[in-house]
Amino acid sequence: MRTLRTLTRWLPVLIGTVAGTLAMLLMGQIAQTRVDDFRLRAYVQDIMGFMADASLSSRTALHDAMYSGAVPCTDADILALRRVAMRSPYFHDIARVHDSRLLCSAVAGRFDPAPELPPPSHETRTGVKLWHTLTGIVTPGVQVNAIGLGDVVVFSPPVLPARLGTPHAGFASVASTSDMRFQFWRAGKFEDQQHITLGQTSRWIDIGPVRRFSLCSGSVDVCASAVYTSSRILANPWGLLSALVIGALAGGMMGQAWRSRRRYRMSIDWVTQQAAESGGIHLVYQPLVRLRDGKMVGVEALARLNDSAGNPISPDIFIPIAERQGVIGLIARQVARRALSEMHGRALADPEFHISINLAATDVVDETFHTYLNHLAASLRVPRAQIALEVTERSTDNMTRLREALDRLRVDGYQIHIDDFGTGFSNLAYLSTLNVDALKIDRMFTQAIGTDTVGNAIVDQICKMATLLGVDVIVEGLETQAQADYMLAIHPGAIGQGWLFGKAVAADELTSRGDDRGTPSKA
Repeated sequence: MRTLRTLTRWLPVLIGTVAGTLAMLLMGQIAQTRVDDFRLRAYVQDIMGFMADASLSSRTALHDAMYSGAVPCTDADILALRRVAMRSPYFHDIARVHDSRLLCSAVAGRFDPAPELPPPSHETRTGVKLWHTLTGIVTPGVQVNAIGLGDVVVFSPPVLPARLGTPHAGFASVASTSDMRFQFWRAGKFEDQQHITLGQTSRWIDIGPVRRFSLCSGSVDVCASAVYTSSRILANPWGLLSALVIGALAGGMMGQAWRSRRRYRMSIDWVTQQAAESGGIHLVYQPLVRLRDGKMVGVEALARLNDSAGNPISPDIFIPIAERQGVIGLIARQVARRALSEMHGRALADPEFHISINLAATDVVDETFHTYLNHLAASLRVPRAQIALEVTERSTDNMTRLREALDRLRVDGYQIHIDDFGTGFSNLAYLSTLNVDALKIDRMFTQAIGTDTVGNAIVDQICKMATLLGVDVIVEGLETQAQADYMLAIHPGAIGQGWLFGKAVAADELTSRGDDRGTPSKA
């Protein structure tokens, strides 16, 4: 099981490594394709350069021979043919022809008897005749190609330069006329030639192992179609190794980044940030019960937050995080809105019922929050006197700003309670600077009730202080009837809060209990 959990934690890195490797192989194949396209284009352009030179040379020779002005096959004419043939490296011979019979040539002189040319393999629209692989016509046993116009025929050797006739492995080519009906020659291995489609060029998005490219001349009637059949990254050891290493590293790093981000998204910091910004805070309510008659006179709205797995996060953890991230104000607005929305029915039905909301010092001094709270109370028709704002005593560092802000809230009609009283800087001078309506005794002192400890004495002193100042007392953390009886004896007007009266529950569960006006009992 432990091994499985470990594998699960590192699964994103493994997936990223595999995905990165595959992606880099694909990119490597694309890069290899682009490189092979460049090589294929260079090969075809080399073919076109050779064919264009040979074709232009043949065409020039045909015209020079046709218009030489000499009587055909005289000594002067044969000499003229020899001069034409010597000007071009592409010729095997040049000859005069009449009615398909060769009369004379630059190499052989006058023929006797005159050999006969077979019908041409192809004739272009301009009247140029083409023959492919003629054997023994001029010289016994020698193969030639021929091109004819009028009474002149030029013979050229079918042998190509080595770079074209014997290309690198995987390359093959065909030279043809532009209508693809006549092929001058083929080069490359036979099995590679079978992949050639005349006039076809591979698109850039085609990344298969076979690359095709075709090009036609703009000056002569020649086209070249070539193919490369080994465009594979797997055939390039260094490219393959680079793709595997780079892909694995990049993919692994992305997987680790995703894993880290996922861990962060599951972290309390991220959950808190998201909850504050998108409304992920939910509320529970703990009853506030008047000890002398057991009546529920209010509730404290408590913010709750669950992590990504649905498990609760303690407020002692996410509230400080929200303060550090600067989103505590967003949480305060959520709490205020939901608390007044869910409890306004009880507040309207019972004038003694109040809704207690915790605020940070930053919210207390934030005038925009004042405006928001006033608008919220008005829109939900909740009397401001039934809204209690709890301020933690430990957050009262800047007393001047805090006092001014609390005074404005109190003038607006809200109750002001000091939460966790006794854990901060409690003294008469401190209290005399603030106008408050109630003090909440922290649960750490409540637990000392009935014991001969300093904590028990502090509870007595707080109650005397509250009586002297004319403010109410709310006792947190009441868990036993004995604690409630003790508080009732020393401060008859005290309000209790704790498991003795009920745990914090959702609004619908609290509503279903109704007003408990009987004697408090342990829930």
